[in-house]
Amino acid sequence: EHTIAVFSRNASTGVLGFIEAQKDGINGVDGLTGPRSLSISPDGSHLYAGGFDSHTIAVFSRNGSTGGLTYVEMHKDGANSVDGLKGAKTVTVSLDGNHVYATGAKDDAIAVFSRDSSTGSLTFVEMHKDGVNGVDGLDGVTSTTTSPNGSHLYATGVNDQAVAVFTRNDSNGGLTYIEMKKHGLDGVDGLKGINSVAISPDGRHF
Repeated sequence: EHTIAVFSRNASTGVLGFIEAQKDGINGVDGLTGPRSLSISPDGSHLYAGGFDSHTIAVFSRNGSTGGLTYVEMHKDGANSVDGLKGAKTVTVSLDGNHVYATGAKDDAIAVFSRDSSTGSLTFVEMHKDGVNGVDGLDGVTSTTTSPNGSHLYATGVNDQAVAVFTRNDSNGGLTYIEMKKHGLDGVDGLKGINSVAISPDGRHF
């Protein structure tokens, strides 16, 4: 239904209570066609949704008391110089809250945005695409995660059966490709159908 449903949660029982639904095309909301992922900023003030079918990121402000959402803006692949969002699948907010990373599965790319912590608004910074400038492992990219210290970003490429590794610039959010670990190469095993990854809290294991 191209919708985000919002629920309250009882911290003791885990029981949920429906609050509202934000639906594409209603009350000005745009960019929610085929949403595949949600990400809330570390400060809890904004929510970002990837629209797979609309090739977009939809931005909402979030009421910390009620959990309610208010539409802010939308960023679309091919509009206003934005690139890399075709088939937007996952959206990741950096732990410092300053940048947003979105995977474009149909672009085989990662789009990088800076984030205004006050308004939640995004500004396109750059794109990293499989097969361009030596980047590898992003074919069918599905997800990204950053290390606990914010210095590295890891991306999963389901069609490449691989994990791509990037360093991350804390100041501008920019990425620099380092390497790829691929199923069946150099003794690596278990990456067939890879969709997501997790890093241990101490940052030592993946």
